[in-house]
Amino acid sequence: MAKIILEPEGKRIPAHRGQTLLQVLRDSGVVLESLCGGFGACGKDKVLIVRGQESLNPLTRSEEKFLTLDEARKGYRLACQARIIEDGDIVVFVPPESRARPTQRKIVSEGYMRNVTLDPFVKKIKVVLRAPSLEDPRSDYERLVDTLRKVLETDDVKASLDVLRDLPDKARNSNWSLSLVLWGNEIVSIEETTSQRPVYGLAVDIGTSKIVVHLVNLENGKIERVAFAENPQLSYGEDIMSRMSYANIGPENLQRLHRLLIDAINSLIEEVVSEAGVSSEDIYEAVIVGNTAMHHFFLGLPTRYLSSSPFTPVVTRSYSLEAREAGLKINRRGKVTVLPVIAGYVGADAVADALAIGLIEKSENILLVDIGTNTEIFAGNAEDYVACSTPSGPALEGGHITFGMKAVEGAIGRVTIDESGDVEYKTINNAPPSGICGSGIIDAVAQLFLRGIIDRRGKFVEGSATERLIRDEKGRGYVIAWSNETSIGKNIVLWEKDISEFLLAKAAIYAGISIALKRRKLDPESLSEVLIAGSFGYHIDPFHAKVVGMIPDVELEKIKFVGNTAIAGADLALLSRKAREEAEIIAKRARYFELSLDPLFNKEFAYALQLPHRELERFPSIAEIVARKDL
Repeated sequence: MAKIILEPEGKRIPAHRGQTLLQVLRDSGVVLESLCGGFGACGKDKVLIVRGQESLNPLTRSEEKFLTLDEARKGYRLACQARIIEDGDIVVFVPPESRARPTQRKIVSEGYMRNVTLDPFVKKIKVVLRAPSLEDPRSDYERLVDTLRKVLETDDVKASLDVLRDLPDKARNSNWSLSLVLWGNEIVSIEETTSQRPVYGLAVDIGTSKIVVHLVNLENGKIERVAFAENPQLSYGEDIMSRMSYANIGPENLQRLHRLLIDAINSLIEEVVSEAGVSSEDIYEAVIVGNTAMHHFFLGLPTRYLSSSPFTPVVTRSYSLEAREAGLKINRRGKVTVLPVIAGYVGADAVADALAIGLIEKSENILLVDIGTNTEIFAGNAEDYVACSTPSGPALEGGHITFGMKAVEGAIGRVTIDESGDVEYKTINNAPPSGICGSGIIDAVAQLFLRGIIDRRGKFVEGSATERLIRDEKGRGYVIAWSNETSIGKNIVLWEKDISEFLLAKAAIYAGISIALKRRKLDPESLSEVLIAGSFGYHIDPFHAKVVGMIPDVELEKIKFVGNTAIAGADLALLSRKAREEAEIIAKRARYFELSLDPLFNKEFAYALQLPHRELERFPSIAEIVARKDL
């Protein structure tokens, strides 16, 4: 048996031949940055082998790609590629930048939500039944149903066997005066009328990188508590394709990803009910939204056919099940409803976005963009709208960027470069910088371009007179923060290859937007609003987003950041029957198209790789700056 000695902790971990260092460390609770899920595609999980190199396999092609010659000579390996082949002690040092950051993450846990009339699917009503007699020998249930017909104005009243078992004693103990908790026309619980506790609902947004939960009072519509956490699936891959690849290996892997979600949501439920001082037994419904992969992982559905062409989901319409079947720790007779998805890569979170902003009430044309590792796009108005998604990749979350990181404490989120090339930056929580997050990358690229330090291809201009422009075996880069300013003791550098990775992401987003507008026969000038949704979008500078060519060149006042509209849409579905019906309509009416099959995509993508675009006339306000500065 091999033994891993982990430094600087000195922790000793037993290991077996065939295991990778990433697997050993993950199983022992040491979480590394592994954005690709351990497939050797991100290069974030670097570790230093202090002793015991002979017990590991030789360097792989992935390591030759991501490790510099100097790092390889010093003994650095990628934890996901370093496989144990011999018994013995292996001393491993994990540098701070390779460890998953603590979750002091800057996220948006709420979003714009239009006003609706309070009419939740779950309601508590009081009824008084006539006691049975020899003259009126109707069964207890028929007596209850006859009373509800008048209240609900329907004959379609349902009740579970558990409810029927409760009915006789509770009716008589309360002298036939009852409080009923209804889910639509179904009786889910019977309480004696002395119970004055309100009923609650739960809105849950399962994002690729985070989970947000709202505890909602269904009697007054108030959001009582909010909680969030990192999605624990992150250690199996930053992007959904990595996770689906892992799930597709076998049913036990799918079940592991499913349980991680359920356990994480249950922990958040415990947090919100504890803070609110209520019982989880008073939560009678949870509404779940998420992209189509998260939707499938939550329900424990196979993703094998979702992850390959033609990307077919198991189910697209709304789906409801009992809480005990879902495994959520709310009232066991409560319901869990997953909102509809549109297609393999436009999920229930996108439907919730459109629901929150009132897409099917919009008379004027709008553009709605939810920016993330997978960016969802709607373009049009209530009468006609198209929907698509574009694989923007992990660069905006720090993936494939040398010093990239999420928006956690210490991340550089704002960058300004003056005429001399000097840099001012702001970090999250004003902590010493440890990397740069997506909003900081957009700022830095836009500022480097506006100062003439990089050209329209994202390449550094020869002869730029600034000491921050450096060169080594990685190529050319620009120092955003000097080593004596950082928490990691290294210069934080934006390398030319990092800029290229960013341009790939922004080109995918702009190409998706451009083709969606063309499909809908719209041009940017015809848009009344450009709505940017999601936690990432909430923090970007709109002018810089135009400078780099991520979003169309529209007036700044038309650009609105609407926050986490996915969770807001889930809130609406809890609070309004009409909104829930609208969610179904949004999914059914959407004219979805598969972006990768569009004949214009390759051209649009290639043209969008320049700053702001190869066809500069598409960005007239930026073209004016370019001409004036001779960029």
